[in-house]
Amino acid sequence: MTPGAGHGVRGAAAGDILIFLATLSIAAALLYPAWSVRGFRATVERAVADVETLSTAARIARDGRNRWPAPAPPGEAPQELSGLDQADGIFDRQEYTLGWTSWDVVDSVEAPPSADLPALDADPSGPAPPPMLPVVRRVGAVTVHSGDETILAELLEHYSDRTSFVLDTMWLLVLPERAESVVPSR
Repeated sequence: MTPGAGHGVRGAAAGDILIFLATLSIAAALLYPAWSVRGFRATVERAVADVETLSTAARIARDGRNRWPAPAPPGEAPQELSGLDQADGIFDRQEYTLGWTSWDVVDSVEAPPSADLPALDADPSGPAPPPMLPVVRRVGAVTVHSGDETILAELLEHYSDRTSFVLDTMWLLVLPERAESVVPSR
């Protein structure tokens, strides 16, 4: 037997281990941005899906009762939509908090011919416009609250064809349909 024969490699040298760890670190550093972006994209897609789910449920409630659900604190489903308030549901997210709100707006509608309105001075230059009456209607909106401004910016971009805006740490999507208000007009 020759000297050294039968002695296999017993283990990696410290230098080999350091090279392996350095290679692993470089690979992780190169792959992290892709993993991070993929995770962020998934969060934005989940937020869009949650906004659509809440919007659809609120519209169904409005269609059934001619009024929007009552406002609810962020992270809680309105009482009329309590079926959406489940563990691991749309109101139970870590990256953002979904919310629902509504408020009254005053719209103008053309007065019916039988309306008892004060007479206006006739304008000799042409026909007078039809008389208008104020009516109170309710507007609904979905909100997303997040400390991550990039999520809010992505929602703003995704819904750029609709009325939405960001205010501090909240993004708000106004639903265009109006419902008769539960508050009587004056």
